[in-house]
Amino acid sequence: MPHRTYHRIYAVVERIPAGRVATYGQVAALAGLAGQARQVGYALHALSDGSPVPWQRVINARGEVSPRTESDAGGPGPEIYQRFLLEEEGVMFGAAGRVDLGRYRWDPDEEGGLRPRRRRKARRGPARREGMDRLVAEIEASLRPLGSPRRAAGEKAYLKSDLEFLGIGTPALRSAARAWLAARPAIDRTTLTRLAVALWRVEIHELRAFAIEVLLARQELLRAPDLARLEWMLRRSRSWAYVDAIAIRLVGPLVERTPRLAGRLDRWSADPDFWLRRSALLALLLPLRRGGGDWERFVGFADAMLEEREFFIRKAIGWVLREVSKKRPELVRAFVEPRRGRLSSVTLREAVKYLPARGRSSPPAGAASSRRRPGR
Repeated sequence: MPHRTYHRIYAVVERIPAGRVATYGQVAALAGLAGQARQVGYALHALSDGSPVPWQRVINARGEVSPRTESDAGGPGPEIYQRFLLEEEGVMFGAAGRVDLGRYRWDPDEEGGLRPRRRRKARRGPARREGMDRLVAEIEASLRPLGSPRRAAGEKAYLKSDLEFLGIGTPALRSAARAWLAARPAIDRTTLTRLAVALWRVEIHELRAFAIEVLLARQELLRAPDLARLEWMLRRSRSWAYVDAIAIRLVGPLVERTPRLAGRLDRWSADPDFWLRRSALLALLLPLRRGGGDWERFVGFADAMLEEREFFIRKAIGWVLREVSKKRPELVRAFVEPRRGRLSSVTLREAVKYLPARGRSSPPAGAASSRRRPGR
């Protein structure tokens, strides 16, 4: 009788207030299904898109969002979305990606399920979201007069995007972002990152570009937990126009400041989403370009991706090799020579572009070629 069981589970989950979490086992016990935590997972998986049941408030007994595979949730990285929903309700994750259950676990015996010290914060949630929505609307209204319909049509066609385009050039957009920040010199990290996420949810190219610009202008505020937000944005980018800026100029510097985050790049390098794999490569670019950086990690990533047919992966590998060759040509030569038979023509062409003449050669016979596409 799965439907009756599921309804009992949903009835419990619907009682979990914003700003609180419950574990699968806890929900099962409250639904009269002690020891059947898996049934809770099955029930939540069966929810339709747009269901009002707050499924995101159920986590595992370690205080973690349980990872799911693509087949489980219809796409890679659903746990990232769940984490964002919880963070928007005021639930905070520690550096290890865990929620402090002692602080955030729901106690159904408390009035409303909330301790007094948390009640006020939870009530602010809807008002805070409304305030962020108004802020996004104000930014959109200020940008629209700067656009050109002709430019908008051209950019939309060039990027082959389904987003709406306002037709604002990069210098004008950057100037608008800096002016907006100048009027808010005391903006804090929480407001900045929440704004970026709110802008990203609107399907307008310039609002997403504005989000990147404000993050770049205040990137010194970003901390390790913000890498999850950047990953969320990358997964919804689907274009080099956003991915490259986020990976190179935001993720890269954040990982460089916090080396323990490099492990996240290892996961990205094997992600089903090729934009995440491209991001793992490009996040290493800036320090490598300066003559330092994690060359061994890049070599590991590149070696694992050399046989990929995706143009944006091939181009990214070649791009990084090209930039490294400007200061350390010997590294690139040592990488290229034993791999010539594995390198695509686009990768090899980029890699040897600035090598001394003796380090160059034509692409190997039979090397895969790629039709030229956007991207560096």
